[in-house]
Amino acid sequence: MPRQAQTNPGDLSAPVTVGNTRGLHLRCAGELAKLATAFSSRISIRKGKHQVDAKSMLEIVTLSASPGSKLTVSACGPDAQRALDAVVSFFVNNLGEQ
Repeated sequence: MPRQAQTNPGDLSAPVTVGNTRGLHLRCAGELAKLATAFSSRISIRKGKHQVDAKSMLEIVTLSASPGSKLTVSACGPDAQRALDAVVSFFVNNLGEQ
């Protein structure tokens, strides 16, 4: 994937949309947190002014991201581009669901 927009030096971010018909529910949040913990970079997800740690399933659920929600994924750290690509791909692939 091409390099995404930078907000701060070293920070990468990309917009995503929740395409799953049930939204970003508990199981998806768990899978997303598991994916995020595979990277050493700091990864966050923002919905409006609410920003959470993508490595925390409980924080992800507090976003209440329903189908069609517009989110921003950000990553900062040594493997930020790979982390961002992986999380964006997770959203593009319907949060790991059929």
